[in-house]
Amino acid sequence: MSKQKSPDTALLNYVAKNCQMGKSSIKQLLPVVENENFRRSIESQYREYDEIDDLAVKALARHGTHPEDVGAMAKISSYLMINTGAIIDNSTSHMAEMMCKGSSNGIIEITKRLSEHHEANEETRDLANRLLAAEEHNIEELKRYL
Repeated sequence: MSKQKSPDTALLNYVAKNCQMGKSSIKQLLPVVENENFRRSIESQYREYDEIDDLAVKALARHGTHPEDVGAMAKISSYLMINTGAIIDNSTSHMAEMMCKGSSNGIIEITKRLSEHHEANEETRDLANRLLAAEEHNIEELKRYL
């Protein structure tokens, strides 16, 4: 019998997974980034993902659980998309576009999750909204490089 997740743990798990995927994507791109301003921008995004991820992990611990692992298929898909995209076109503009698409997907998903888990507590919703704001800010930052 599986244990049903509370709205808080479900939302916190999504926040943690989103941050882990964002950090993983940035780690894959950094070795091929040549534009220093773009590098600083995505390094800043990495730090924000890391901070939000850390807060989500701590909140999950307070709920007596730990973050679920990002699925292997999601990791492989992301890895292939980024590496194939960077091989085909490693221009700053193309990398910014790939990152914008990832953040756009993040915005859609976190918005859906906030709606689905509207009964989550204020602390959890605040963290999810912080992630939403970070994704929106990421897109605004990345537009400069398109």
